[in-house]
Amino acid sequence: MSSRAAFRAAAVLAAAAFALVPARASAAKRKLSIEDTVADPPLSGRPAGGVTWLSGGSKFSYVVRRGSGDSEVSELRVEETAGGKKKTVVSTPALALPDEPVPEKDAKRQTASLEGYRWSPDGRTVLVSGRDDLWLYDTATNRLERLTHDRSKEEFPSFSPDGKRVAFVRGNDLFAIELGSRRETRLTRDGGDSIYNGRLDWVYEEELASRDGRGYEWSPDGRSIAYLRLDDAPIARYPLVNYLALPATVEWQPYPKAGQKNPLASFHVVGIDGIERSSRRPDGDGYVVPGFSWTTDSKAVCYRILNRAQNREEVWLLAMSPGPPSSEKLFVEEAPDWVNVVDPPRFLRDGRYVWKSERSGYMHLAVGKVGGGEPAPITRGDWLVDKIAGIDEGRGLVYFTATEENVRRRPIYRVALDGTGFTKLTATARGQHSPELSPDGRFLLDTFSTVEDPPVLSLLDSSGRANRVVDRPENRLGEYELATTEETNVRADDGARLEARLVKPADFDPSRKYPVVVFVYGGPHSQVVRDAWGATSLLEHLLASRGFLVWSLDNHGSAGRGHAWEAPIFRDMGRRELADQLGGVRYLKTLPYVDAARIGIWGWSYGGYMTLFALTNAPDVWKCGIAGAPVTHWKFYDTIYTERYMRTPAENPDGYGRSAPLTKAAEIRAPLLLIHGASDDNVHLQNTLAFVDALARAGKPYDLQVQPREKHGFRGVESLAFRNRAIVRFFEEHL
Repeated sequence: MSSRAAFRAAAVLAAAAFALVPARASAAKRKLSIEDTVADPPLSGRPAGGVTWLSGGSKFSYVVRRGSGDSEVSELRVEETAGGKKKTVVSTPALALPDEPVPEKDAKRQTASLEGYRWSPDGRTVLVSGRDDLWLYDTATNRLERLTHDRSKEEFPSFSPDGKRVAFVRGNDLFAIELGSRRETRLTRDGGDSIYNGRLDWVYEEELASRDGRGYEWSPDGRSIAYLRLDDAPIARYPLVNYLALPATVEWQPYPKAGQKNPLASFHVVGIDGIERSSRRPDGDGYVVPGFSWTTDSKAVCYRILNRAQNREEVWLLAMSPGPPSSEKLFVEEAPDWVNVVDPPRFLRDGRYVWKSERSGYMHLAVGKVGGGEPAPITRGDWLVDKIAGIDEGRGLVYFTATEENVRRRPIYRVALDGTGFTKLTATARGQHSPELSPDGRFLLDTFSTVEDPPVLSLLDSSGRANRVVDRPENRLGEYELATTEETNVRADDGARLEARLVKPADFDPSRKYPVVVFVYGGPHSQVVRDAWGATSLLEHLLASRGFLVWSLDNHGSAGRGHAWEAPIFRDMGRRELADQLGGVRYLKTLPYVDAARIGIWGWSYGGYMTLFALTNAPDVWKCGIAGAPVTHWKFYDTIYTERYMRTPAENPDGYGRSAPLTKAAEIRAPLLLIHGASDDNVHLQNTLAFVDALARAGKPYDLQVQPREKHGFRGVESLAFRNRAIVRFFEEHL
């Protein structure tokens, strides 16, 4: 970028900036502590979970949690849609498990869990898990009955649509148990350490299935199951070491790294009698996309094949009857760089289906007909459809959230299946909605939050009008002095608008000079600058209370702005992202209350990668940096994610070298803190150790924090508190 362009970018003022969170009077409020950032229950309260519609929409259920630690109690509540009458159906103390007593200190194994509960289709029975077995709770008799009794764990259970059976995965094989006779049928027989039937391995679950590990789908008539089979035998294994055991123990994780061999995938359909009805395998080393959908008459099932380069996705329909199964290609999605994987088509009773397509450059809704050619768009514009809330087939309407009005927010919209009647339903200009349409199409259960307001579950009618609040968790935020969050934007060197936010102390004084912490993620499929609760974290509020400004910016490559916005990172990760982040820094330096000599940077995962990329490629900009769980060279990361954006190391050697902080470790000049979980199964500790080795060989000092037993996202309260304390202390020392 030319110096003139850089000067222009630095001079851009954020005309759109405005405060989202009013300053709190500090005299009457408590200041946040490290312990407050990891409090149990959270200061913001616990939102309702497991929200599910029942009885065609006349009722719904949800789970609320009370207490904390071993005294925590979960309650399953059912509420009538009309009138709002509520009933606690069961709480965890009533799910006490008989037989095989366990030590009292292991209180959570004394009862079944309501996490991931499932209702039977008739709404009478709740399927729960406990002590690695499955249990049925009869809501009419209040009895808990064991369904399985096996030493191996049952996972991903689900009722058949007719309510006669429950399917589950045990030992990587798929099973079905008939509820009337309790007769169990083993549907697959080759599951084991390397073969996965009906469940996903690590790389498929992480990169193609939004971290949902289930890999099967019932047919609507309950007579067949479509499932994914994965063979991990070709994949290299990587060690995850528990250094606290004596002797230390090793878990060998199948993990395909960029350019290495992938799982062998195949698509299968099996009858409830255990007889395979059909199977399909991709050519070469392509992928079978997880997520299958059946036509409503159960006569056909959709599966998808994605090539290894991930720039061509074929959508197929396997006809199960009459005659031998046969496949028909419905349509193909292609792109010059990569195709973003979405949910499978939703088939309707009249033979049409609803699909999300990015052919226009933005993710939009399209409608097709089986055997009727390409799906046709029903939404259009330079914005994208985010989540489909549901389809009212009777009225021919689709409900969804979208960025049509503002990329930071997610209002609720509706459009007819023929593309007419596009309407925004929610009146508020703020926040993020997450709705679920009732089966009868009359109501929406909507979880709504803003950057200043924790999530609230409400009932709306189908026109978007508020009916009532269903659950508003109690929170303790009013007791604390919280920061203000300002929306702003700056211009990139190509003139593009970059969305950003600035977090200021509650007692902000514009006559002072403040140090700035830049919090960065920067990677695909993530949007940091959002008007949603948690976008400004309690850690950022804490840093602000200690006298820091906290800045974040969504660069090219991040989510929410369409495919052309993401594409500049293709074969060249890091460069475009950093250029945008540096544009944000130049803007910060124009603000009279920013100390331009005291700007630090930190991030986690891709944000850790971006921190190291920034410190090694723009070393004079930063006063210090913290890299959490960073990728240090893309050769260390998994095939599906890395090759989607970078292709293989053999295809793009220069791109891999140019994008790797590891190749420029000697360029670091600022103080650096590295943080990593010793058991990280996502970004392996190998990344940080390789970087430490490069720093040592270059004679560069560093600080290192390794947390035993912690994975990619730290979960232990003590580990999180220790991490947050280290972050605050490091910035206080160096900024």
